[in-house]
Amino acid sequence: MILETGRDNARLKERLEKIVSTNRVSHAYLFEGPTGVDKEAFARGFIKGVLCPKGLGENCGECSICNKVDHGNHEDVSWIRRDGLSVKDAVVTSIQEKLNVRPVGGRNVIVISDSDTMTPQAQNRLLKTLEEPPGDALIILLSENMENLAQTIQSRCVKFRIDASSQTAEDESAEMLIRMALAGRRFHELVHEAGDDLRDRIKAGQLLDSMERVYRDMLFEEHQDVQTYKPEEICRYVECIEEARTRLEQKMSAEYAMKELLLEITG
Repeated sequence: MILETGRDNARLKERLEKIVSTNRVSHAYLFEGPTGVDKEAFARGFIKGVLCPKGLGENCGECSICNKVDHGNHEDVSWIRRDGLSVKDAVVTSIQEKLNVRPVGGRNVIVISDSDTMTPQAQNRLLKTLEEPPGDALIILLSENMENLAQTIQSRCVKFRIDASSQTAEDESAEMLIRMALAGRRFHELVHEAGDDLRDRIKAGQLLDSMERVYRDMLFEEHQDVQTYKPEEICRYVECIEEARTRLEQKMSAEYAMKELLLEITG
């Protein structure tokens, strides 16, 4: 299992290219990254590297296979996206049927966007495929929060973290809010600092992504701030952020959802 952290994704691209060039492609990968990161672009680049006949370890961008992947019409590549709020069991059934059909080229490729929204039934069904993948099938899961996936699924995937290439205003606000919370600052001070992000649904969603990334980095990088809170407490804060995200998806007022979150963090 490989987990790539850090904001510079150059090493991640190099690692993926090396996997392809040394012919060490596994049957399942899990790419995790925030909303602002184009995870599908990473997946396309990796798929082109795997399928490209030139075997350069990266896509050539010239052959018919690379062009088909770019245009979304390659016969052996299927993209699965959520229906409404989740990826449902019936969709995973269609994946299994696709994987049992002999590919036109060397292998079947399945990409599941928003994989962390799979229902429990869908995850259980996918697990069977991950345990016994047919042929040289390649399955790629894209996720904003891999913790929503069962550990049994995670353990059967090679995992990579795709980070934002640069720090946004939301990243800076999130870091400031979390530092203030860690320092024991009061609820009204955090509300004042969050400002317009409490009232703007889009900004609130971006802020949630950034806050979750800061907390997760504390765990993965064994940040010194973990000494202030136990890892399980930080995991609880991540769960609070996910609950706030659910409130936003359910059309709750952005201001109310964010205030609820800040109360939970400072309470």
